[in-house]
Amino acid sequence: MPKQMLTLILLFYSFFLYSNETEELFFLMGKFEPQKHPEFVSLKSLGIPTKQKELFLQKDAALQLQKMYLAFRKEHPHIPFWITSATRSYWHQKTIWESKWQKNQNRSEEEKVKEILRFSSMPGASRHHWGTDVDVNVLENSYYETQEGKILFDWLKQNAKRFGFCMPYSENRNQGHEVEKWHWSYFPLAKNYQKKWNEYFQKGAMQKHLDFSGSEYFPKYAAEYINSINPECF
Repeated sequence: MPKQMLTLILLFYSFFLYSNETEELFFLMGKFEPQKHPEFVSLKSLGIPTKQKELFLQKDAALQLQKMYLAFRKEHPHIPFWITSATRSYWHQKTIWESKWQKNQNRSEEEKVKEILRFSSMPGASRHHWGTDVDVNVLENSYYETQEGKILFDWLKQNAKRFGFCMPYSENRNQGHEVEKWHWSYFPLAKNYQKKWNEYFQKGAMQKHLDFSGSEYFPKYAAEYINSINPECF
C-alpha cells in the first residue's frame, strides 16, 4: 500500500475515533439537546404527569418509569405523583449553578462551591445529564414527612428497585450531596455512564469544556460528588 494512502487511512480513522469520543464526552457532560436526541422520549407522551411543558428521558428509563408510575397509581390512586425534573442539559445545569452562585456573594469562591454542592451538581457532572434520573414531586425532604409525601417515599423505597430505580443520595453515606428523597436514578443505564464519566474525568478531558463560575474547582470536587452515592445504585 502506498505510504500516502496509508497516511490518509490513518487520518480518517483518527478523525472517526476523535469524533466518536467527543460525541460520547459531550453526552456525558450534558452538551446536547435531549428533545432532538433519537434515544430520548417525552414523558408526557407516555402519560407520565410532569410539572413542566416537556421533560425527556432515555427510552428504556422512560418506559420503566411509566411502569413504576402505573403500579403506584394502581395502589394509591389519590396520592400525587409527578415528575418535576428529568434530563437536564449542561446549559440548564449551568443556569441553576450560576443562580446559586449569585446568591452566595458573601462567601469565598471555594465556600460558594461547597455550599452549592450540598444539593446541586456542577455543570458537566450531573446524573441528570444522562437521561436516567428524575426528581419526583417536591424538592424538599420535609415534604416526604407529610402524609402524602411519606406514602410516596415509602412506596418508592420498597418498590422502585423492581423497575430499575434507586435513590442515589440516600441516608447511608458520609460524603457527597445531601440526602435527596425526591431523586431517583435508573441504574441499569446510569451505572455504565458513571463508569464512562470517570474514565474521561481521569484523562482530564472535561476541564477545557467548562465555562461556569468556580469551574477551576471541578478537578477537586466533581468526582467526589458524582461517585458518593448509594451503593445500591452500582
